[in-house]
Amino acid sequence: MAAFPPRPARAAVRAIAVACLALVASPALAAKTDVLVLKNGDHLTGEVVVLERGKLQFKTDDMGTLQIEWDKVASVAAKAEFDVDDVGGRRYVGSLEPGAQPGEVRIVSGGASAVLPVTKVVRLRRIGSTFWKRLDGSVDAGASYTSASALFKLDLSAEISTEKPGYEIAADAASTLTTQPGVEDTRRSVLSLGYRRRFPNRWLALAAGQLEQNRELGFDLRSSTSLGGGRYLVQQPRQRLLAGLGLSLNREQPVEGEGSTNVEATALLSYDVVSYDSPKVDVSVSAMGYASLTDAGRWRLEADARLKREVVKDFYLTLRGYESYDNRPPTADATQNDYGITFAIGWSF
Repeated sequence: MAAFPPRPARAAVRAIAVACLALVASPALAAKTDVLVLKNGDHLTGEVVVLERGKLQFKTDDMGTLQIEWDKVASVAAKAEFDVDDVGGRRYVGSLEPGAQPGEVRIVSGGASAVLPVTKVVRLRRIGSTFWKRLDGSVDAGASYTSASALFKLDLSAEISTEKPGYEIAADAASTLTTQPGVEDTRRSVLSLGYRRRFPNRWLALAAGQLEQNRELGFDLRSSTSLGGGRYLVQQPRQRLLAGLGLSLNREQPVEGEGSTNVEATALLSYDVVSYDSPKVDVSVSAMGYASLTDAGRWRLEADARLKREVVKDFYLTLRGYESYDNRPPTADATQNDYGITFAIGWSF
């Protein structure tokens, strides 16, 4: 017959097992105690995660994760610390409480507090979230085929970003491949990594690294790094307008000839707006200009416009147009511009 440990030992084993189970289960079973009050009078209990571009992510035990339009929120209460930005570009860190008047939020840190109208809050993010919870991204894929000419075109793109208090990091990649019998394949590929550091009054420090390939414009590889600054000229809950200036250093390897190193002055202008009325529509337009400081008279332009329309939750259709122009391509007989329109199906996370 098997021998059992003495009663005190068995009790100790049970206590240790219960403690271990509590440690493992506590994150998943932790009570969600944040309270959200909507303008229609509904009260929701859960966990405030992030507010970005006019939509609040709110986790509940019974209904899962809700996406709530911020302009429908009357008040919010959350004991955790949040990183908060208002429309004037001021930053606050603290817990959230309802204000004295309807439609206000109080941001409390230690003995100090600040009160803002809910409509003046453009973004907030819970501090201390895990790395995976801070990730946002999307993946798009599109293809077309013309039987008469046997022309096949494949478009792929992806982007991912993460934020911490005061800064954000984003990476994106896009590639377009065109094949046709008897014609040389063409490929346009871009891989970039960007960093934005936020400062008061909507100012930003900008840094980026990029790898490009575009044989249509006469180069096999262009690698570049850039530094600069910018400011959100408009920063509202649902729309943003950013302008920036900087310097870029790049190295080009042309299709024909020797490689070269260039220094360029850069200018950035980007605008995005989102509508959450069904269906959700997201529009973004950006343009980046480059003027060479080492090759007088040479200039380039990169422009991109995208329209995303949500079909079902987290899945959408994308219509995108792009233009790349170089008035003096690195290969003498290369075309000066490359443009295209793509249609794709995408998923966001």
